[in-house]
Amino acid sequence: MTNRQDRDSNAELLRIICILIILLHHFCVHALYPEVLQLNLDDFNWDSRFLLFIHAFLYIGVNCFILISGWYGIKPKWRSFLNLYLIYAFYNLLHPIKHIFKALLLDHEFVLPYSVHDIIVRTLLPFSHGHLWFMDCYIGLFLTAPLLNAAIEHLTKQQHRYVLILLTIANVYLGDFWTMELINSSGFSLANFVYLYLIGSYLHKYISKETIDSNRWRWFISYIVFGGLWGICSMITAYKDIAPFHVPHWHAFTYNNLLILLTAVSFFLFMMSWHFKSRFVNYMAASTLGVYMLNEGVVKYGFLIPFAHQYQPIVQLALWFGTAIAFFVVAIGVDQVRVLLSKPFWCLYDKYTKSHWRK
Repeated sequence: MTNRQDRDSNAELLRIICILIILLHHFCVHALYPEVLQLNLDDFNWDSRFLLFIHAFLYIGVNCFILISGWYGIKPKWRSFLNLYLIYAFYNLLHPIKHIFKALLLDHEFVLPYSVHDIIVRTLLPFSHGHLWFMDCYIGLFLTAPLLNAAIEHLTKQQHRYVLILLTIANVYLGDFWTMELINSSGFSLANFVYLYLIGSYLHKYISKETIDSNRWRWFISYIVFGGLWGICSMITAYKDIAPFHVPHWHAFTYNNLLILLTAVSFFLFMMSWHFKSRFVNYMAASTLGVYMLNEGVVKYGFLIPFAHQYQPIVQLALWFGTAIAFFVVAIGVDQVRVLLSKPFWCLYDKYTKSHWRK
């Protein structure tokens, strides 16, 4: 298990790509093309249909994030836990601050979205009151990581593979195919994160570097093929006039969809087959969680809704890509403010944790 500073920058570049395609997905289905998420495209133009198809190649960001965690392993340390806490608390506090600035800039009457009591609770207890599904599941994964790491260390290759087969039956067949809520019906769950974590650890332990590197373009072709199959199944299901050809038990936007899992693993292995070092890439990647938090927990999507279907398809797609990139750049800047504000805390932490109890 490797510290982030020791990683190749290909993994950090993958994190940047993942957060960008997560932004693209969010901006698409929550603002610019909400019909895509509803899989009901009979009355919409080719751009909506095209966006549904290419979503197979965009809906892998979360899965790849957790595969990276499984590949390197999560080391539950106090410093890591406190860092997650401060990130979550900062962006929870930033949400009401956003409303203050919005009221001042637009000269509107200021109305807090929560009571002062709620703001204090959300800031001091972000893990239980933050209400962001990814963070909730990731904290659960972080807390269970010692048990998972111990199991991974002692499992043989055959046992590890057997565990993955059983978890595939549980998560994919029972969870996604038969939508058993109590198991894992959508992939938005700790169960799916544990599953992906164990897949990532298996790939790291038992797939040799030479095998990954030598099959680089096979991984990429697999990414295209599996993603294309997802797109075709989704396109078929999206049209009422060809209802007899709907794919049975098809749930497109689920993270435990078999084709989405295969697409994510293929793209992950493709990215891990490259090896380079870049201080700039590592620097940018360190703020990817902050980009997600600003998007999902603070800004959201209201500013884009007025632009839905307002322009020609090419212009609309350019707006989609351009907004995601611009938001990423701004969010990196906001997260650097968070880093700057947290420096005094980390100085005190480093000063007072050099005592004997830390050892």
